Amino acid sequence: MALNRSVGYSNWYFVTILYIVFDYGRPTDILPIGFLRPLMYLNIILIFYVVTKGLHRAVESPQLLYIWIFIAILGVFVLFARNNFYAYVTARNQLLFMPFIISIVACINSHQRLRQTINICIGLMIWISLYAVTHSGHGPGNYFTDENDLCLYINMWLPFCYFFFFSEKNIKRKLFYATGLLTGLFAVVASFSRGGFIGILAVAGTISLVSKRKTKGLIGLLIVAVALLFIGDESYWSEMSTVTNIEDGTAQARIESWKAGLRMFADNPLGVGGNNFQVRFDEYQGDWFKRGMWGRVAHSLWITLLTELGIIGTVVYLLILYKNLKDLQYIRKKIPDAPQNSQKAFLHTLSLSYFASLAGYFASGTFLSVLYYAHYWYMTGLIIATYNLARKMNGGRNHPRHVTSGSYPSKNISEMHESELAT
Repeated sequence: MALNRSVGYSNWYFVTILYIVFDYGRPTDILPIGFLRPLMYLNIILIFYVVTKGLHRAVESPQLLYIWIFIAILGVFVLFARNNFYAYVTARNQLLFMPFIISIVACINSHQRLRQTINICIGLMIWISLYAVTHSGHGPGNYFTDENDLCLYINMWLPFCYFFFFSEKNIKRKLFYATGLLTGLFAVVASFSRGGFIGILAVAGTISLVSKRKTKGLIGLLIVAVALLFIGDESYWSEMSTVTNIEDGTAQARIESWKAGLRMFADNPLGVGGNNFQVRFDEYQGDWFKRGMWGRVAHSLWITLLTELGIIGTVVYLLILYKNLKDLQYIRKKIPDAPQNSQKAFLHTLSLSYFASLAGYFASGTFLSVLYYAHYWYMTGLIIATYNLARKMNGGRNHPRHVTSGSYPSKNISEMHESELAT
């Protein structure tokens, strides 16, 4: 069975790619075309493809089923949350991610499409990084206007650049991945984000753990460290030196917010509803804050998850993470790194990249309110598609899950940033 040939869904796949380009590339924030609302129409087209061609794929993997349950939990809170509108917007936005995620799973059904999609995503990261370097560490819009959010996204794609730089034999592709690695590092430094720096450390540490070629991995990490030293000036390293200073005002405010979140969870173990942490915060903020802090977010993915979705939502989220890691471990173990087989080598390298990407996401996300951002949910779709191809290559053996070929992506369009929700 050839995996290097795209199998059907050509138009669907094209719309999927076009959607991710508009969603992350943000041309509507740069060119005067925002009034056309291209993301809305692209999402409608993706919904059409899902309903007419791929609705049966909506629950074909455990992750997709758990995401639906996650959305259902958010939907229930619309009826019971203190602020029903915030809960409704959160549930709606999460639901609108599904056309894109399902489209990824359906349309990325060949080695060629998977490689092409990964390279397009890296290309988008390069564009966003270049924009940030020339705009004081801020991206082109949406997820990327805040420097911490920008770095979270970049850290998720740096591992792909790193691993493929060392595994790729083609000189042009090698230069492409090197460009991604360097521009990404430049953007993280330009942002002066301490969370971004923590994310890089997590990515580097995970790379050293999962890399089979330890010597090459250590050399690569040394190159990254030297690049950071060269890029960062004295003011940057002075800022990064405050990472461990919990007496710093920003750090202390986060800690106090987390304490308030734990008190909120103790009173509401089933959760308070999507984006309702900020609505209920002033009830639990404590004496450290000198005034009422209604509207303050949790500044932590985990505190947001625990307080807003409670015990049940947290268990569902952890199940999604568990299945993602289990699939990646399957690819890593069952698809060996075989340089003589470019497809096997590519899938194996991807599994290592995903591991480091998730480490960077959760390291940075521990200090940011990014639970409802698209990045992790889209990445889950890519992991499912990669696993499907790996299992097909392995003859469908050694894993109980039944998967059919085909897959497609869609994404949510009308997302409300946390800053908009707080207004």
